[in-house]
Amino acid sequence: KTISDWTEITDISFADEGEKNCVSVYMSLPGVHEIPSNKVCVWMTPTTLEVRVIDLKGANWFYLAQELWGQIDAEQSAKSWKVRKDKLSIKLQKRASARSWDRWEKIRRI
Repeated sequence: KTISDWTEITDISFADEGEKNCVSVYMSLPGVHEIPSNKVCVWMTPTTLEVRVIDLKGANWFYLAQELWGQIDAEQSAKSWKVRKDKLSIKLQKRASARSWDRWEKIRRI
């Protein structure tokens, strides 16, 4: 069955943790900790981030960054997301070759 009705996740905050060389992203999704873990999907490439949450209180949620502010180590970052109480927590590990001193001003460039 194809899901065609998606609502964008807009309640998002982030922190550039310079000393840890990563960016912490928090997506507020009330009740997300109460649904099965297979209903939360996170995909990453060095320049993109996509999040899909299926059937959270009857709604389907998505977030898509087609061009992240900086490049990330997708392999490392893919292991570092967690479902917490009412939110999704994602740590984007900055790529070693990226200029790590560049502070992220936002999550997506466009």
